[in-house]
Amino acid sequence: MEETAGQSKEQTPATRLPTTVNDIPDNLLNVIFRRLDSHVAAIRAAAVCMRWRRIASTRVIYYAGWNYHVFSTILGHYHVVDPSFTPGPRSQQAPRRRRVVFVPASPSIDARHFTLDFLPSGPGRRSTGEWELVDGQGSILLLANRRRGHFPDLVVCEPISRRYVRVQPFEKTKYSGHCLGVFLGRHGYGGAMCMSNFTLTCVLCDRAAGFADGVSVVTARVYIHQPPGWSRRKYGWSSPRVAGKGALCLWQGADSARFVGRAKGSIFWAIQDDGTVLAAREGSGVLSLFRLPEHVHGELHHRSKTFRFIDDGMGDNLVRVVSMMSDELRVFLKHEHGNGGGGEWVPVRSLRLGEATRGLPGYKECFFGQTPKIVTAGKGYVVLTPAEGTWLFTVELGTLQVEREHSRNRLAGEVYPYELRLPPRVRVCVPRCERGRQGRCCRICQCKQAN
Repeated sequence: MEETAGQSKEQTPATRLPTTVNDIPDNLLNVIFRRLDSHVAAIRAAAVCMRWRRIASTRVIYYAGWNYHVFSTILGHYHVVDPSFTPGPRSQQAPRRRRVVFVPASPSIDARHFTLDFLPSGPGRRSTGEWELVDGQGSILLLANRRRGHFPDLVVCEPISRRYVRVQPFEKTKYSGHCLGVFLGRHGYGGAMCMSNFTLTCVLCDRAAGFADGVSVVTARVYIHQPPGWSRRKYGWSSPRVAGKGALCLWQGADSARFVGRAKGSIFWAIQDDGTVLAAREGSGVLSLFRLPEHVHGELHHRSKTFRFIDDGMGDNLVRVVSMMSDELRVFLKHEHGNGGGGEWVPVRSLRLGEATRGLPGYKECFFGQTPKIVTAGKGYVVLTPAEGTWLFTVELGTLQVEREHSRNRLAGEVYPYELRLPPRVRVCVPRCERGRQGRCCRICQCKQAN
């Protein structure tokens, strides 16, 4: 009996407590917190308990690539309403201005904090007094105030902090040409774009000397903005840059160039009816020309609204084009967008919009009798509308899913998502430090509040 009791006592397993989240070691939690890409997720993790707050603090989680870690929290979308998609009786009499509307991503976000009423009025008697939103990256917006015969007035602003910076024009402020576009970019290879670190890529068309009337020469300038003393590099506007093979001319004038998207660090314009495309490299202003095959650019009428270069957000170097042919959406890709790149444009996806949109709210059978128009495009999506009327819907290019309820489908025109990208700053302790330091705690404290 004693041997049996001893054997049963040895065979009895020890009772183990259930594993909880508190058993995760600090170094593993540190690795997990580094992978958070949302400001909301980082703040919620820091609010769980004092231990998680200490690990999620900036001083503890900091590592060599922390300042280059990508955070993205979308607060809403800025819509530039295009009146051409909503024609009315006045549209043929006088051109209507494109108004800017902010649509918050959540009902808890107050849209009044993102108004642009803090911007200054445009200088000059020929100024319209109204700013036009031309580009947006992260939490930074670029606005222009066009003046006849002058380079447009430019302002870079951050609505959430109500700060703005006037961009001084280059020396030749008066010219007889046309500005094809100005676009925001990031200076350097890392870090988030902010009010003290951005670039502008400007593409201009000016009259060509020695040519017939209507012929324009395309040049590009790059503006680099950073506070003085940060680097020894030259800041401000660069000298005019032309194509690598000499002057690049638009034989039909600047009105023949139409913006057709941006992708993989390049900006594109369609300039001919045969599919010729002008490309400008962001940050350097290098210009080039190439031609899209007929099966890629689709139908030629309203060419700027039937094909578009898009950036799907993937890390590869593949340039993608969304093309419309009748009611079919097709996606093509190529490794290089220049003539020197090898390979051909390869179709990778296609979708019949008439079948894919059937069953959505407001759908009509007559919507796809003509080729739909591309309203805007972003990373991984494209917004379209039928040619017969304004009925916006989004196609997610990765999954080819169609939706109508997204906030970017509310107004017709270009859409710029407004998002926070700067890394969050989390302190270890909220109360004042009891170890004699001035101000709030900024290190790992051993005071009573941290225990």
